[in-house]
Amino acid sequence: MSSAKARKLLVAGGGTGGHILAGIAIADEWKKQVGEDARVLFVGAEKGLEARLVPKYGYPLQVLRIGALNRVGLKRRLLTLFQLPLSFLKTLGILLAYRPDAVIGVGGYSSGPVVLLARFVGIFWGARTAIIEQNSVAGFTNRMLGKWVHRVFCAFQAATVLFDSKKVLVTGNPIRSSLTKLSPATTDPFTLFIFGGSQGAMGINSLVLDALPFLKGEAIEFIHQTGVSDYERVAAGYAREGITTARIEKFIDDMGACYARASLVVCRAGASSMSELASVARAAIFIPLPTAADNHQEKNARIFEQDQAALVVPQGSMTGGQFAERILALKHSPEAIHAIEKQVSHFYRSDAAAQIVSDLRGSK
Repeated sequence: MSSAKARKLLVAGGGTGGHILAGIAIADEWKKQVGEDARVLFVGAEKGLEARLVPKYGYPLQVLRIGALNRVGLKRRLLTLFQLPLSFLKTLGILLAYRPDAVIGVGGYSSGPVVLLARFVGIFWGARTAIIEQNSVAGFTNRMLGKWVHRVFCAFQAATVLFDSKKVLVTGNPIRSSLTKLSPATTDPFTLFIFGGSQGAMGINSLVLDALPFLKGEAIEFIHQTGVSDYERVAAGYAREGITTARIEKFIDDMGACYARASLVVCRAGASSMSELASVARAAIFIPLPTAADNHQEKNARIFEQDQAALVVPQGSMTGGQFAERILALKHSPEAIHAIEKQVSHFYRSDAAAQIVSDLRGSK
């Protein structure tokens, strides 16, 4: 496959905002490099977040009925095993009809059958297959796919040990080009930006609610993405404390504007969120998801912490009062916040998407 002829890209996977937005960043770069002949198709799970996000960014989406096999109960596993043959048949039809020049799996259940089948049927027209591992520890699907694909793109050097070194290219994590480095954060007013990923995080929400009695009256403005299911509880918590300087949302689209206003961020340690923080140069307190596969979120966060590029608070390790003390210590020490901002910006790889697309369009 020559770079001059490669024009059709298929992006497989989804499930989380991080997976989908990495795919969007790659798709945007594909269009930029290929030009007016570029075509991009996403394939995701029927009930995944991709069903809402992908069309919003203007890309076509085909969906598969498929779920998890790893870390699920017997009923869910049996249902997925029943769905797999049908998913493979539908995937085969999509691949034969679309005949992509390149296929990349961005994570999530649907990436498995699509990338695997593309590796074999794509031989007939020279399709190049790849996956991107966004975390410091590879997930179950990517560990399996890594044995077969032509290329493995890694966001962290730590993840490379699980793959054939000949296949690996460390690129960093691709993010949307609209997120660029910001000026140092202002602390007047001091603004706390809280989010738990695309679907919210009850653990983070609860810790912040427990901290509010110690933070009210401290001249703090809040931007809080709660997730759909926890919105009412969180909104009631702010109201109960009489806090009127809070923007509380189920989901936030204008992340760039919120980062620009933020003095300090409180969030999970998903690879996409971490890469966004590095790109905009914002200080954060990471509260890793304790149930993440292979504890990959805490491992991600500790990489930043070792370089003094973030603070890490394991979920359940602090009371609301202790967490408030941590926030107020930073509020009263702008120089500490700016030091973290300087360190975290070192993790930003501005050319991640460009490297990935250039490689996908190259010869095998």
